[in-house]
Amino acid sequence: MGTVKKRILIAEDNAINQKVALLMLKKYDQSIDIADNGRIAVEKFLNCDYDLVLMDLHMPELDGFEATQRIREIELSENRKKKVKIYAMTASSITDESARCYAVGMDGYLSKPFKAEEVISVLS
Repeated sequence: MGTVKKRILIAEDNAINQKVALLMLKKYDQSIDIADNGRIAVEKFLNCDYDLVLMDLHMPELDGFEATQRIREIELSENRKKKVKIYAMTASSITDESARCYAVGMDGYLSKPFKAEEVISVLS
């Protein structure tokens, strides 16, 4: 990946999953922020240019679907030149969810537990 540090936002309400993702990705020298729910993820997005958002689908306050829709609306309203990559993270194997992920504007889908290499390939 070279020396270019990427900014990643992990939107995940489970503290253990947050720590696992953080530890897994830190070894790749990335700049990582954590949001405990979808509302916080949207707030953080407003204040930072992320390269990637890893979005849990099932969170309190705003779920990953609604948070993604709001982020895409912000990109349009602010006429942002760069569209952030948003990848769903879920332990669910429901196939309807993957279709819904794409319908709300997500770029892809990672099943938990994901491998760091999967995230790094998304950033490449």
